[in-house]
Amino acid sequence: MASISLGNVMLRQQYTKMFASRLPFIDEIMFEYLQAPGWVYPQVFNVRNSTRAYEEILGVAGFGQFSEKSEAGAVEYDRLIQGYSKRFTHKTYGKGYQISMEAQEDDIDAVISDATPALSNVARNSIETELASDFNGAFSTTTTPDGKALCADDHILVGGGSFDNLIASDFSQGALESAINIFRDMRNDRNQLVDMDPAMILYPPELDWIVSEVLQSELKSSTANNAINVVQSNRIGIKQVMWKYLTDADNWFILTQPRMHRIMCYWRTQPRPDYAMDFDTGNLKTKMIYRLSHGAADWRGIVGGQGQ
Repeated sequence: MASISLGNVMLRQQYTKMFASRLPFIDEIMFEYLQAPGWVYPQVFNVRNSTRAYEEILGVAGFGQFSEKSEAGAVEYDRLIQGYSKRFTHKTYGKGYQISMEAQEDDIDAVISDATPALSNVARNSIETELASDFNGAFSTTTTPDGKALCADDHILVGGGSFDNLIASDFSQGALESAINIFRDMRNDRNQLVDMDPAMILYPPELDWIVSEVLQSELKSSTANNAINVVQSNRIGIKQVMWKYLTDADNWFILTQPRMHRIMCYWRTQPRPDYAMDFDTGNLKTKMIYRLSHGAADWRGIVGGQGQ
């Protein structure tokens, strides 16, 4: 009979303090008592479910501005313009563990025999890290269908022209006001104004102090003249969203409501645990699988501040 590789099977001999030489006065086993940070991506991404191997978003530019018609003259006819497209191909992620039959039976503390919470914890960590990469690469590797970085100063409009959704500045009240001005001038592919308002500021933990000072102060924080703080949260309706998985301490983002932008997260399969018993060894196998895709199908609805 062929031998069975132990691989990464959790055996009693690997946890001597819980089994062979168990400590007699164990009060607490510090296992996964520290939770991963809470979910943030649902507040940021346009999240949808998928029932296919991939999803695709296609842009179509509308009509140009009306032109004056002379008396007895012909109406100018226009056409829709096919824009850029973005395909989201789902990737599969997984992790598992194995426990020997003997370790299951002798694990009186139920630490290693029920490690599913630890698997769920690392799943949350993995998902948040993966999705945060879209913003960690917003000025470089995360690209939109026009071939530009998500936040760039030269996004190409299908109908002609370009648009700049990048602010090369550390966060400040002045920089925030500039970002809001860009939002109020947001354009479609025909270079026409669109109705899109900022709804949140997304930032790393290092900026929490200054963001809170700017958005929550009743008076303008940068002056002693008692000027009204015109960007106070309850005046302009911008929500603070701190994300611990943002890796650059200086970069920040202003976004519209997730349903309005096209920074996407598609769930093909939500994380779920699965169990099986190996007949030959009695080992318990547990795994967790999920499938998703993500990325930016359009740059509208976001302004990025690239800290200096």
